[in-house]
Amino acid sequence: MNLKSIIKAIISKIILILITNFFYPIFSSNLKIETLELNIDREDGKTNRQKFKIVQLSDIHYDKLPLRISDSFLQKVISSTNSLNPDLILITGDLVERDPEPITQLYKKHLSQLKSKYGIYAILGNHDYKTTQGPEFIKDALKNTNITLLENDIVYPMGKDRGAIQLIGIDSYARRDQIKIDRLYKEIKSTTSNDLVKFVLIHNPDHISQLKENNVKVDIIIAGHSHGSQICFPTLNGFLNTRFTNGAPLMPYFESFLQKIPIKFIRDLKYPGKKTLKNWNLGKGYYQILQDTTHKLNLYVNRGLGTHPPLRLFCDPELTIINLNS
Repeated sequence: MNLKSIIKAIISKIILILITNFFYPIFSSNLKIETLELNIDREDGKTNRQKFKIVQLSDIHYDKLPLRISDSFLQKVISSTNSLNPDLILITGDLVERDPEPITQLYKKHLSQLKSKYGIYAILGNHDYKTTQGPEFIKDALKNTNITLLENDIVYPMGKDRGAIQLIGIDSYARRDQIKIDRLYKEIKSTTSNDLVKFVLIHNPDHISQLKENNVKVDIIIAGHSHGSQICFPTLNGFLNTRFTNGAPLMPYFESFLQKIPIKFIRDLKYPGKKTLKNWNLGKGYYQILQDTTHKLNLYVNRGLGTHPPLRLFCDPELTIINLNS
């Protein structure tokens, strides 16, 4: 091999490294499948009796133009989901970006193909409420389909046998119906973890505080909304372990930096994702939270599939498998 060929090979290698490690992650459609193993401990100490495989999808942000998510990528998501043969498929909000009309094509092209043993359940997110007519349009589009939309509702997909799931869909953005919410909390409190797994869908992880304020104890909450910040610090696989090399969300650091600038109009700048979360400690991934001295809550925050705005860096879109032993 001559010198020219060697230089050409080196340059090609450098370009490949740049694409795969920098440019590609910015516009990543690299679907990451995350797996969470959960064992729900019974208060009476009896052994687990049932096992379920649950797939969580979140934050699709389907739009008229394929800027935030493409049809080809969504087809990959649907195929990957169905290949897992899930017992349940759960969608934690933000089906559309803003205008509700794309829900029709989203369902026709993609969501209609989803298959699971015990059904597909979804809640709405804040982007589904961006227009006045949005929520009702989406509800009408999903009526009489394979998707059940939950709006502060409880269902029992596997029945009420011991170890089955009490599925709770909380819609924090719906018009507040206090009577319905009180009824919801009462039904949750009427069962114990010895009977059913109390499994909550909520869009924004900040909103889990509503349960604590009302003394409502549950076993599992899954959420989305944050997109994992979309831009994260890289993970260097333990090579250099600092807060800037552990894959942490960038957004809280960016927000903190802006607020320290002594120019008011800069501090007041509006940008996509501003004040997405109050508590970025719950920005992505799995957390265990003590609801009181004895009860442990399992929280999982999904990074989402779509984007707002349309870019990701070191924060791949996600499909989550939850293997639940109950």
